[in-house]
Amino acid sequence: MTARRGLVWALPAIALVVLAGSSAAPGATSATTVDVYPIAGTTTANPRTQISFRGATAVNDLTVTGSRSGLHRGRAIVHPDRVGFSFVPDRPFDDGELVTVRGAAKLTGAHPDGTVTFRILTPTTKHLFRRPTGDSETTPPEAQSFKTRPDLRPPDLKITRSLPGASNDDLFLGVKGGAGQDGPTIRDRLGRLIWFLPIHWPFSPYDFRAQTYRGRPVLTWWQGRIFTGKGRGYGVILDNSYRLLKHVYAGNGYQMDQHEFEVTPQGTALITAYEPVKYDLSSIHGPRDGTVWDSIVQEVDVATGLVLFEWHSLASVSVRLTTFPERGHAPFDPFHVNSIGVEGPDRLLLSARNADALFEIDRHTGKVVWELGGKQSSFTMGPGTDMRGQHHAVRHADGTITVFDNGGSTRFPNAPDRESRGLTLRVDEGSRSVSLVHEYKHPRTPLFTRSQGSMQILPSGDPFISWGGGQPYMTEFTPGGRTVFEATFRPSEETYRAYRLPWKGARPTGRPAVAASTRNGHVEVYVSWNGATDVARWEVLAGADRRVLLPVKTASWSDFETRIELLVAAPSYVAVRALDANGHMLATSATVSPTTSGRAPRTPSAGA
Repeated sequence: MTARRGLVWALPAIALVVLAGSSAAPGATSATTVDVYPIAGTTTANPRTQISFRGATAVNDLTVTGSRSGLHRGRAIVHPDRVGFSFVPDRPFDDGELVTVRGAAKLTGAHPDGTVTFRILTPTTKHLFRRPTGDSETTPPEAQSFKTRPDLRPPDLKITRSLPGASNDDLFLGVKGGAGQDGPTIRDRLGRLIWFLPIHWPFSPYDFRAQTYRGRPVLTWWQGRIFTGKGRGYGVILDNSYRLLKHVYAGNGYQMDQHEFEVTPQGTALITAYEPVKYDLSSIHGPRDGTVWDSIVQEVDVATGLVLFEWHSLASVSVRLTTFPERGHAPFDPFHVNSIGVEGPDRLLLSARNADALFEIDRHTGKVVWELGGKQSSFTMGPGTDMRGQHHAVRHADGTITVFDNGGSTRFPNAPDRESRGLTLRVDEGSRSVSLVHEYKHPRTPLFTRSQGSMQILPSGDPFISWGGGQPYMTEFTPGGRTVFEATFRPSEETYRAYRLPWKGARPTGRPAVAASTRNGHVEVYVSWNGATDVARWEVLAGADRRVLLPVKTASWSDFETRIELLVAAPSYVAVRALDANGHMLATSATVSPTTSGRAPRTPSAGA
């Protein structure tokens, strides 16, 4: 039987194949509550959307019908955690149509007749994604350079303050926009480069950090094109040998945005996306046929790419709550979600920069549980607790919330600037009040940050703040506000967020890189191993026969590239061994012959 437009045909119950020996959750009954995504009432779902069900691995008598496209057949894929499944239609829905989901289960958000409905977006016809913003590559003096790795030109970083008690963890930076190459960067507490991967324009790196995926330490970041604060790209996950484990993409027809890439213990990722849609803005004195950015939050399974959760700002939050004025011909961005935090199994904490507010939402229904700050705060806001254009809201185990408050007044031409700061807020949900625990401002000069920024609480309790776009500073404070660490780029350089995190046991798959040259009868040897964390010493091997090399000198690892001078007659060949703190050999470079002039020969390091 063939489905026709405008007609509804009965869809047989979806047959699901469950692997033998699996512990799959049972299929739903009429008494089972099953969450549905896109959430009931969504008005801007993508025509290519899947429909995700959480709470059962099957729904009997399931039908999915478009008001214009008719019945949709498809296949069901059980989620890896065996707590839900995704219905994958065999064809897209029509723009602007109403989709009706019906099944023999209690569907969250259902109408009295038991159906869940959501509407497909009306796409905009405007060309919204113009030329990417960013910089083309240059190599000014501010960029580092290496004899062993002339292909790497990371911007330099200076440690301007480091006192006893400051964190010993490494710095994770997604450097972009200035001197040298953009790319994810790890530096130690002294500012020495550990690992760098160039990301070539027009792509940029965002939200670089160490996380855990399936119990393993990994590196993660977003990379893609930036179009005036919105991103089109994907997530990257590397193992601790810097091998690619996975690219992570937004699902349901969207492209992943740069603002959040949080890997969960369940092997999923919380990500953001932005989609331009037609939207009626008459409620805020805008056009009925306005163009609006819909802020989208997804939880995707990293291994399969299936969408387990999807939330749309336009379906859950009134555009009247925006504090952001429409500008010129650009699409109106009423919310601008820029961070996602997990609030237990049932809730998420979202930062909406263009509403000057944080929103706690119910995962099951998508409804707002409360609003903190903004036009209609659910709380009485104590002195100093209001935010403007904030980033990176995080709830902690003690119930406090930290957030980087940009000050945000640069969005409003007639508003005075307000100093950017890190905030620790105490939220009393019983009394519906918010109080200021502490604020942290830059110790030397007031900073006014237009965009970006982050605030991390280290295991010691110290706040670590990245001051955002246009402010190349990172500062660690004690909880009481004393500055114990600061690092700075050149003024043109920036990072979306910065983190201090441990990164140990990393061993690249390639060999160390070596270069050697003869000077005044002696040999200068240079060696590096991009990303290696356990090298304590280098052992130089030398000889007249490349097949018979003997140890002639050892030197401590001193920086990304270590220089070792051999005060002996120039050998014909040299190689270098990497040794750990116990003297165990980790790897050996290729063998090279020193040069007497020009660029020293080098051996490439595979991978990074």
